[in-house]
Amino acid sequence: MTWTTHPLFAAAAALAFAGSAWGQAGAWTATHTLEGPFATSSIPEPPLVAMNADGRALLAWNATGVVRFAEHARGGPWQPRGNVPGGGTGAGPVALAIGRSGAAAVAYTTVATRYTPSRLMVSLQSASGGFGAAVEVVPGAVAGDIDLGIACDGSVTLLWSGASAIWTTTLAGTGRTAGACDGRPGPGPWSAPLQLSNGHVGASLPDLVVNDDGAALAVWQEGAQANPSAILAAYRPAGAAWEAAQTASAPTAQATWNPKPALDAGGHAVIGYLDGQTMVVVARGSGGGWSAPSPVSGSRPAFYPALAMSAGGDVLVAWLTLDAQGRGGEVWARVAAAGADWSAAQRLSVAADDAYWPSAAFADDGSLAIVGWTDNAANAAKASIFRAGTWTRRTLGTGYWSGGVRVAAGAGGAVAGWAMPNLANPNSAKLVARAWQ
Repeated sequence: MTWTTHPLFAAAAALAFAGSAWGQAGAWTATHTLEGPFATSSIPEPPLVAMNADGRALLAWNATGVVRFAEHARGGPWQPRGNVPGGGTGAGPVALAIGRSGAAAVAYTTVATRYTPSRLMVSLQSASGGFGAAVEVVPGAVAGDIDLGIACDGSVTLLWSGASAIWTTTLAGTGRTAGACDGRPGPGPWSAPLQLSNGHVGASLPDLVVNDDGAALAVWQEGAQANPSAILAAYRPAGAAWEAAQTASAPTAQATWNPKPALDAGGHAVIGYLDGQTMVVVARGSGGGWSAPSPVSGSRPAFYPALAMSAGGDVLVAWLTLDAQGRGGEVWARVAAAGADWSAAQRLSVAADDAYWPSAAFADDGSLAIVGWTDNAANAAKASIFRAGTWTRRTLGTGYWSGGVRVAAGAGGAVAGWAMPNLANPNSAKLVARAWQ
């Protein structure tokens, strides 16, 4: 299969890469402290980051048992951090989403006690800008990984991994004005929980994307925890119910794992995952089936796949591989503009880097893409911005060995968040972020 012949990449309009946004200048803002420094302890997870099509960024984290959030509007200052209502007993994990309309949501689980089980909670941002009281969406649910998505009609989709299966529920929105994206989350209730995966087969690492029209794609891996054998995907067309889950991967007798989903504005779906030690990409055809896997990572072993997609159908893939001696890590990336084949693989890290754990994002308008990673050799957080066919790398600040740098993009802007060592005591850390605008 070549991308030029697959329906997903059929040429339909001028490429987003030709837009005027490519010519706009941009720069990274100063480092902003979200929280910390913390007392000497284990290093906190980096904050989750999300950015909508208007360039508004939302970050959320749980570093001390309290779920907090911060916001940054394009061209404006960072807003003071806030506590998510009810998140004072947050146990993690945390999930967040922000829609084009400005509607936002944060999900988390609470700490279980001897008398009270852990609860799966969601707090929604009201039209006035504040987060409302958290609601237990599915009483008794046991949640591992959590994901959220918000559509233009204000509907909120929640995905989570339970004890033995992948589940979802949806909160209906208020609806949208014709041609606008102005819906808000409705008063509820949430829909009855729907099991997407086979409860008799191990399912893990779920991930979710939702586009503006409300189409959704949920993916996960199935099989033995240390040797998963298949990638499963459930698709929900805009305005319709969830379709039965399908196997999206090919049977290759290799470990098949770590799926990353993406959707464009038309509901065309793509999944990137690892087939053994090769990153491959599959696309959902017009008939609903999944294409044969297309290898994108080359001949060297690939690890930690990352994938992102613009609303116009431009696709970014990134992955980690080892250097020729099999020691230091290298971050590589490729881009397929809508209607075009894959670009040549581009190394984003430099020879001196020992790169680790790439993450990727694509702005909805196609104006830019971003890949973030940690350089273990220098304990530095790094990112590379792709515009006008060129990658521009930047060291964002100090980081932690094998820590993550999470990124998001939208409306010609981007944001990155990570854990930074406290210079007075490197065993302590603070959570920080920088915006590109």
